[in-house]
Amino acid sequence: MSTHRRLAAGLLALMFAVVPLLIPGYATAQPTDTPETGGVGIRLLEAPVALQNDPRALSYIVDNLPPGSEITRRIEVRNSSSVERVISLYPGAASIADTKDGGFDVGDDRAVNELTTWMSVAPAEVELAPDATAEAKVTIKVPKDAPEGEQYAVVWAQTVGDETGSAIQNVSRAGIRTYLSVGPGNGPPADFDIGELAAQRAASGAPEVVATVKNTGGRALDPRGTLTLTGGPGGISTAPVSSSGGSIAPGKTGTLVFSLDPAIPAGPWEASVEISSGLVKHSSQGKLTFPDEGSVTASSSDRGESVPTWVMVAVAIAIVVLAIIAAGFLVRRSRKVQ
Repeated sequence: MSTHRRLAAGLLALMFAVVPLLIPGYATAQPTDTPETGGVGIRLLEAPVALQNDPRALSYIVDNLPPGSEITRRIEVRNSSSVERVISLYPGAASIADTKDGGFDVGDDRAVNELTTWMSVAPAEVELAPDATAEAKVTIKVPKDAPEGEQYAVVWAQTVGDETGSAIQNVSRAGIRTYLSVGPGNGPPADFDIGELAAQRAASGAPEVVATVKNTGGRALDPRGTLTLTGGPGGISTAPVSSSGGSIAPGKTGTLVFSLDPAIPAGPWEASVEISSGLVKHSSQGKLTFPDEGSVTASSSDRGESVPTWVMVAVAIAIVVLAIIAAGFLVRRSRKVQ
């Protein structure tokens, strides 16, 4: 094998390499009505080497693959009930809501989309004693004719409760999100812009700050942010307030809402927002005062007080006129001296 081919093979192996993860906690289903029904937990055990520092890749299956490639991911499932359970493992369709608030929407039961037809989970079913765990493997085979772009799915772990004698049966499930971008190279990068900051009052009267986030990249976002208010009345500041929003698809816009203590004064305040999604981080600042009701857009502290264009033009003309007068005075004075 030539040197170039050995190098290419090594790079390809690194591209699809995965590293084991020590991820605390489980994505746990909502508790059911009776303790006998219990629940199910699921977590990811490995992620791509290239994404091992990406917080999203530690919780979700996140990758970019060229058409015709294949990857596997190890997962762990847990029976969190007090009785032995049979747990089904399968992929289900998902999408990102095309709304202002965004959101990762999952399909009903075993809903199918294009990505789920490329996915499989083995074994498809495990029988676990109370609080026992088992490993499974998720495989994604991307067809050679797969279209470029990002697609979404969920790897579900589901258990069905015992029959209660009625037509209703308790179902408990938990899942791992899947964000798969198909295309050559490393795929389109993730990025976003923070738009205007707005001060508003919630229905309860509590103050809120709303940050607009526009997805300007080629990957879905799961934004999280922190808001800090400084320079308030009497020089007071607030403790940092965190917020997380719904998923935002490429080209779409969403919002993060930061809810504050009802007791803080109206302002004015210096607002500082830091927002991240994975490894992408941006910040924004603005001056704001909370209105009695409704919403008010913050002014940018970076720009300072804005000056009308006509004022700047008038000042420029005045400077030019003064320069001409001064030049004429100096010429006349020079002639008198001679």
